[in-house]
Amino acid sequence: MGFFSWITSDTNESVSNQYSNRGTFPVYVLCPDGSKIKESNYEGYGDFDGKDIYTLLAKWNHEDLGLSIQELNNMPDNELRKLGIDLQFGGREIKYPIKIVENPELNYEDVNESEDCPDQGYFYCCDEDEDEDEW
Repeated sequence: MGFFSWITSDTNESVSNQYSNRGTFPVYVLCPDGSKIKESNYEGYGDFDGKDIYTLLAKWNHEDLGLSIQELNNMPDNELRKLGIDLQFGGREIKYPIKIVENPELNYEDVNESEDCPDQGYFYCCDEDEDEDEW
């Protein structure tokens, strides 16, 4: 499994992972219910404070997926994760998309969706201390 990451909605920064030369910084996953999930040391695999982002995405959008609360509660996390991935990359509009920020004072409705990071939170080919020829 490779790394994956996002661009913060408020500062346009890549959410770098702990293995990158940039190191990590605190970020917050904003949830549609108003809660926030803080992650201080992103590992690069979609877990924020022990919660899988794609499982969360499926839960947030369960109605659009045609799932009742009972079905949602009875579904294993690995199945929810797959539904979340399919939702993220399925090419349709998502009612409650992923929103990751640096500023914990922001709320879900304050910002736009976080875009996928093309550098996967790790492969920063153009950093000052890296030689572009190595890539």
